[in-house]
Amino acid sequence: MTPNDPVLDPDVLAGLEQLGIESANPEFMAQLFGLFASNAPGRFERITLAVSARDGAALESLAHTLKSNCAMLGAATMAAYCRDLEAMGERQAFDEAAALLPAAAEEFARVARAVAERASAQTTTERPA
Repeated sequence: MTPNDPVLDPDVLAGLEQLGIESANPEFMAQLFGLFASNAPGRFERITLAVSARDGAALESLAHTLKSNCAMLGAATMAAYCRDLEAMGERQAFDEAAALLPAAAEEFARVARAVAERASAQTTTERPA
């Protein structure tokens, strides 16, 4: 991934938008972004705590869930970090996980900003002026 690549895959987002249209749910995207914004930060924080506590089962489970959340929104790079953290939890590879956390945290911050921007834009376009 280069710095100019989108954090959230536009093709994935377009598919989700189409799903919202097909299900006649105009708030679908806003709901997805809202759920991510309210749940993902705490989940990432618990991942860092699981690494510190050397709790492989928690790391594996939390990373698996966050991986799915990120993949659903097209955050492929963050999903890949979570995939790696999940495997590290399964292998009890806590030193590797600790070494990966700074890069994962940086990418998570990028994803969180992108989701917040999209949520804000979604809210603006859904409400008449």
